[in-house]
Amino acid sequence: MASRLQGSVLITGANGGLGSAFVSNFVKSIYGSRYRGLYLVRKPSTAHDLNSILESAPASHVSETLSMDLSSLQSIRDLAANINTRVANGTLEPLRAVVLNAAFQEAHAGTLTAKTFTEDGYEAHFGVNYLANFLFTLLTLRSVDKEHGRIILVSSVVHDVHDKGNSTVGAFDKEEYQTVFKETEALAKGIEYTDDGFKAGVRRYGASKTLLVMFMFELQRCLNADQALSGISVLAVDPGLMGGTKLTRNSSMFIRVISQVALLFQDIVVWFRPNGSLRSPKKSGADLLRGAFDEKELGEYPKAVYLNGSEHKVAGKEARDEEKQRKLWIESLKLAGVKEGDTVLKNWN
Repeated sequence: MASRLQGSVLITGANGGLGSAFVSNFVKSIYGSRYRGLYLVRKPSTAHDLNSILESAPASHVSETLSMDLSSLQSIRDLAANINTRVANGTLEPLRAVVLNAAFQEAHAGTLTAKTFTEDGYEAHFGVNYLANFLFTLLTLRSVDKEHGRIILVSSVVHDVHDKGNSTVGAFDKEEYQTVFKETEALAKGIEYTDDGFKAGVRRYGASKTLLVMFMFELQRCLNADQALSGISVLAVDPGLMGGTKLTRNSSMFIRVISQVALLFQDIVVWFRPNGSLRSPKKSGADLLRGAFDEKELGEYPKAVYLNGSEHKVAGKEARDEEKQRKLWIESLKLAGVKEGDTVLKNWN
C-alpha cells in the first residue's frame, strides 16, 4: 500500500472544527488518494467528528489516527520519535505537509490570571499553541520531505495588536497592551492582568499566535541556511473567525452562543467576502489545504509567506522583528529542553 503513496500529510487537532474541515477537504481532493493522512488528536476514541468523516471517505484514502497531547512535552517527544523511526525504516512516507492546527483558548470573566497550565508547568496558551509546535517541528524535521515539504502554522488576526480587526474586542486599545514580547519566561508563566478577564484571555491567545508567527520567520531563515533542508517552506494561514468550532469551549457562555449563531450565517458571508472576518471551517479548511499544496499561485516554495485566508497579507510588525525572533528561538530551546541530536537542523543553537 505504501509504495503507491507519494508522502504523508499530518495535521494536529484533526477532530476540531477547522481540523475536521481540513480532513474533509483533503480526503475528497486529488491529494486524498496520493498521500497518507496522519490525523493527530488527544484521544482517538472520542474523535467522533473525525471518525465520521473517515467512515465516508473514499476507499482509496489511507489514514491513521494518532494520539498526541500537546500539553505534554514528553507526549510530543514520544510521537515524534515514532514518526521518525517509521519514516527512517520505510514504513511511513515522508511528511509532505505538516499542518499545526491544534490550539487552546480560554477567555472569560475568570481569566484575569492564567487558569490552565501544561503538564510541564507552562501557561496553556504559551505551552500548547506555541512551545508544543516549536518542539514538534524541530523534532520531526528529519521526516519532512526535503524537496517540497511544507509546514503550515495556523495564525490569527490577534497575532497583530494593531490590526483593525481587533477593535471590536478592544483587548489591545491601551498602549500598555501593544507590546507582546518582552521576556519569554513571563509569557510562559502567564501574565496577570487587572482590567477584564475576557480581554486578558484574548491577549494570552494573541501572544501565543504572535510567537508562532515569529517562529515561522526564524525557522525559515534557519532552513534556508541549511542546504539539506532549504527545500522546506514554512507559511502561516489566518483562518478568520469561524462559528461552531471547539476553540471557544473554554470561553464565556455569551461567546459560545455567538459562535453558534455565526455558524448559521457564515456560508452566506463567505460568499460575499471570502476573506472577510467571518468564515466557515469548510472555507478555511480549503485554505489550509491550498497552503499545503498549491504551486500555481503560491509558487513552488512559499517561504515565510503569511496568508489571510487565500490572500497574501503582511504579518504584524512585532512578529517581523528579527531581533525578537532570535531571542525567542534561543529561549524556547531551553524551555522545550532541546538538546544535541534532537533535530537535524544545522546550527540550531
